[in-house]
Amino acid sequence: MVATDMTAPLRSPRRGLVLMITGVALFSILNGVVKAQMEIFPVNQVVFFRNFFSLFPLVLLLWLQPGGMRFRTSNIWLHVLLAVMFTVTLLAIFRSYTLLSLADATAINFTQPLMVILLSLVLGVDKVRRYEVIAVGMGLCGVLLMVRPGGDAGEGAMLGAAFGLCGAALSAGSMIAQRKLSMNDSAQLIAFYTLGFSALMVAPTLPMSWVTPTGPQLAGLIVMGLASGLCQYVTVRAFYHASASTLSPITYTKMFWAIVIGYFWFAEVPSFEVLLGASIVVGSTVIVLRSSARPPAGPA
Repeated sequence: MVATDMTAPLRSPRRGLVLMITGVALFSILNGVVKAQMEIFPVNQVVFFRNFFSLFPLVLLLWLQPGGMRFRTSNIWLHVLLAVMFTVTLLAIFRSYTLLSLADATAINFTQPLMVILLSLVLGVDKVRRYEVIAVGMGLCGVLLMVRPGGDAGEGAMLGAAFGLCGAALSAGSMIAQRKLSMNDSAQLIAFYTLGFSALMVAPTLPMSWVTPTGPQLAGLIVMGLASGLCQYVTVRAFYHASASTLSPITYTKMFWAIVIGYFWFAEVPSFEVLLGASIVVGSTVIVLRSSARPPAGPA
């Protein structure tokens, strides 16, 4: 079994927290960059540049890991399946950025842990507790509150929410596949194959909708991809220093960054319904995270 950063001894929880806060902030800024790029380029082109140039920092990660670069895997077809789900996830989520505010899209993305529960229930992968099912219902109600079907949000918001929920559901499926792969492969190797196969899948579609970038625009697309890979490195290092239970609450700072970036970059002012719905979604995922940290109750 290949050693991973996730299973290495904990070094410095404080450093892990700093790295995670930094990683979440950088990923949030990167989401703003993606939203801006989507105003110029088609979604498949943005996904390709994002994934292809993310590979370069990951190759460095693989080279630096103990034992050097190792590309051998025991389940290449599961990697391919994961890449398919990941690719469609990005296509859906990036499309939602064009139809929703950054805060809306980010909040809907928080339904991903809830989708994991739904998939686990359907597939029988894990035992689902009653309050986790309640949390799923809460989260979906929060999403409906944000997009306000039948209200003044419009069909675009409903379509954006549909793309966002589709992306969250596929991301949940990706997480289940990653759990199985992580039993034998390192986090860096999983990310390498996922991004590599994803770039290969999207590449043949580029001529269909290619928009030739200017020099500065091309530089921006490349930097976006490299920055994504560096963000991946920062978050992986965070898990090397601190446990998942310590770091998971930090992910909720994404909402703060989404609101700030949306306001100053895109002049998006979140409504009361968006803030309330986002709070419900975040609260429901907190229930899920806390329940997953508790041991199952023993027999009475």
